[in-house]
Amino acid sequence: MTPGRPAEPVTAPLFVRRSGTGPPVVLVHGGLPARQSWARQRELSAAWSLLIPSRRGFSPSPAARRQDFLVDADDLARLIETVPGGAHLVGFSYGGLGMCVAAGRRPVQVRSLTLIEVPLWTVARADASVRGLAALADRFATGAHDARTDREFFAMAGIDRKLLEAADDDMRQAMRLARDFRSPSEANPRFDRIVEARIPALVVSGDHNPAIEVLCDAIATRIGGRRVRLPGAGHAVQRAPGFNAVLETFLTAAEHRSR
Repeated sequence: MTPGRPAEPVTAPLFVRRSGTGPPVVLVHGGLPARQSWARQRELSAAWSLLIPSRRGFSPSPAARRQDFLVDADDLARLIETVPGGAHLVGFSYGGLGMCVAAGRRPVQVRSLTLIEVPLWTVARADASVRGLAALADRFATGAHDARTDREFFAMAGIDRKLLEAADDDMRQAMRLARDFRSPSEANPRFDRIVEARIPALVVSGDHNPAIEVLCDAIATRIGGRRVRLPGAGHAVQRAPGFNAVLETFLTAAEHRSR
């Protein structure tokens, strides 16, 4: 990982899987492929139009040398500009960084904002436990195969070793990208514009790591968002029991407000 490296130029567009009918919802995955991240949200297509992009570097979207939330932000800003009346945005983990930056650039295109354990370290940098998580993520991204760092990072990210051992090409690609990404510590979304636009916000965590809870509390306070904890699935909160019901209730309320 090289902090401050310029973002790579964006050329070919992202692959976006579309399904369902109803108000548009963009689901942005984190470090694992979109098909795995959002497998349990397919049922939402009964009432919502789901737009699920594969972030740059994740097949079948164009290849990339590393994960870069600034590139993601460019991609996502272009995507939401194509949606008449804007879209509800749901971002998970690293994918939520670019989504927040895009939302700050195009607040009028955002019907609501849902953040699932997004590593916006700068929002809670005064907390020592959050700084510790940020340092762990940056150490992992250096590519140094230190067993302890790997173990702690995989535990925080909810990555099952068995899943890695049985990895297909998409997972191997994801693990390569996990070793080189623009540090979340560089992320400074325009929260002021999000707040000024009165965008309904929801911040969700899995109640599995005290530092992440501190972080999510701080994010919710910063953007005036509703705060929900859903244990049972670790970092992958969207797989926790009751997640879809919580999300749909929030989206429905935000949709009524936007009319």
